[in-house]
Amino acid sequence: MNLLEDPLWNRLVAFDFDVTGDTLTFTQRLARENGWSVGFARRVVEEYRRFLYLALRAGHPVTPSDEVDQAWHLHLVYSRSYWDELCAQVLQHRLHHGPTRGGPAEDDRFLEAYEATRASYQRCFGTPPPADLWPEPSVRFAPQARWQRIDRASHWCLPKRTLRRTGLGLLGMLGLSGAAVGCSMAHGEALIGNGLMIMAATVVVTAGLGWLIVRTARGGGGGGGSASQRRSDGCGSSHVGGGCSADSGDGHHGHADGSSGCGSSGGGSSGCGAGGCGGD
Repeated sequence: MNLLEDPLWNRLVAFDFDVTGDTLTFTQRLARENGWSVGFARRVVEEYRRFLYLALRAGHPVTPSDEVDQAWHLHLVYSRSYWDELCAQVLQHRLHHGPTRGGPAEDDRFLEAYEATRASYQRCFGTPPPADLWPEPSVRFAPQARWQRIDRASHWCLPKRTLRRTGLGLLGMLGLSGAAVGCSMAHGEALIGNGLMIMAATVVVTAGLGWLIVRTARGGGGGGGSASQRRSDGCGSSHVGGGCSADSGDGHHGHADGSSGCGSSGGGSSGCGAGGCGGD
């Protein structure tokens, strides 16, 4: 079935995650809670929309990227929007969030589902998934830091990589300053000159630390790098993530063997898994 002719896709396109008039919209909250720019969060929401389509049309269990999973997590909190509007009216199926149960077998299962999801994305939408939002499996399932909610109003968040780089730079400055002081002493210069050199080194180090603190406090508003405040306990927790399943109201999850996918709607039964979406 052609994508634009699929009623499911048309209903998803018409669905608005942001409620007009809200001071803090869904997209703005998603950006705030993940340390993203609003523009980046909008892109994530659109990829979440596409993921929802794949969940019902791919013909196999699907697994989101971490960024898309954050949108899914947040949407579940908007319970009326998720269950009463999205699932009941748009998807016309119940789409459940299934965290990993842990262990190597689960790791392999969700790794395979993620690879299959990216392949179905290409088939359904006629373009590869954006690499910054759907990274390679080696990146998606690399060992992650321990996610935890942090109140950034009362805590400083210092990225270790930035701290290491800045620390090395400051150590280098101290080394150069120390060498200059030693050189001055070796040539018998006045003590006041040595004192000035030490003061200059102190100013440089203090300025460097101040720059680091200000830069960290402003936070990475530009891209997908997450502030370490997320707690990812669903599809894609700290190691390998979960997938999804859908059912048609009888309480049974979607078939794991991919024979009928995560449910199907009245828009057609072939889905993306058979011959791909958008075909003739």
